[in-house]
Amino acid sequence: MSKTLGYLPNICGSQPLLRIVAAALFLAIILALAAADDVHEFLVKLGLNALFILWVSLASVLVLCLIQRFYTPASNKIATAIITGVVLVFTLFASVIGLFLIKNHSLDELGGGVALYFLKNIVISVVLSLVVLRYLYVQGQWEASVEADSHAKYEALQSRMRPHFLFNSLNTVAHLVHKDPVQAEEAILDLADIMRTTLDRRNRISLQEELDVTMRYLRMEGLRLGKRRLTVVWDMDRNTLPFDMQILPLILQPLVENAIYHGIQPRKEGGTLGISLYDAGSHLAVSVTNPLSPSGASSHQKGNHIAQENMQKRLHLAYGDRANLQIQKTPQQYRVSFSIPKE
Repeated sequence: MSKTLGYLPNICGSQPLLRIVAAALFLAIILALAAADDVHEFLVKLGLNALFILWVSLASVLVLCLIQRFYTPASNKIATAIITGVVLVFTLFASVIGLFLIKNHSLDELGGGVALYFLKNIVISVVLSLVVLRYLYVQGQWEASVEADSHAKYEALQSRMRPHFLFNSLNTVAHLVHKDPVQAEEAILDLADIMRTTLDRRNRISLQEELDVTMRYLRMEGLRLGKRRLTVVWDMDRNTLPFDMQILPLILQPLVENAIYHGIQPRKEGGTLGISLYDAGSHLAVSVTNPLSPSGASSHQKGNHIAQENMQKRLHLAYGDRANLQIQKTPQQYRVSFSIPKE
């Protein structure tokens, strides 16, 4: 994460720079409109004001970006003093250049007008700087509040998606201890890794990590249900998938768990679970397919919808409108798919 001067956001990128230029031009237009009496005078003042304000703005941004790389102020007061000081220095420097190049007069020849000229520029610069800094402070407080609220909601949603197969898995391990100790040991290791992932507080993990925990989960469920009742078909190209892509944790495994619990487990004969992942350019597309549960197992539907609503909320909190979750239901099949942007 880039360092910032207190509440000042990261201004060292292309988008923030464009916003600063747009704001500077807007200010130049306002000042020119306030002082001009005709179109010609407006255009002249607009050019001079734009040159002055853009020079001060861009020079100040450059210096502040350099400061941000090497220094983080201890308080917002220090940050305010640094920012205001930098803007004032370049305002005074631009004012001096303006006296010599624009007015074509020396400081001595202007006499008493010099003090008023400098005072006007300094007052405008200080007032605008304080207004902008106040706006950034309020905006920063609001964003921090929204982020904290979103993080709390995310934690609450994630906590509701813990694997509910824990007790069944422990029973499976207990059964294997005497029958096949080696397989029981492997199952314990898989279960430990799954639970470790559910307790992980990272906001992002790699796609490879998510696939690993999903495969471990499937091995555990395969031991519990048996190979005849659970068949898994993977559809993915390992040569093209971005395995190092950072994604939301526990984004595939809960859908797989949901498909087994609501679609395959209620069926005596079991069924086939389909998992598809492919690189869609700017997005990663994922889908999970399972057979429909028997009509007599309708009691599972409420829990199914709750899990999907939780997943949809998690996607929205993490990616906003850039992610979506879709559900397709046919007489024989149930399919949940989503796409997330590459970050």
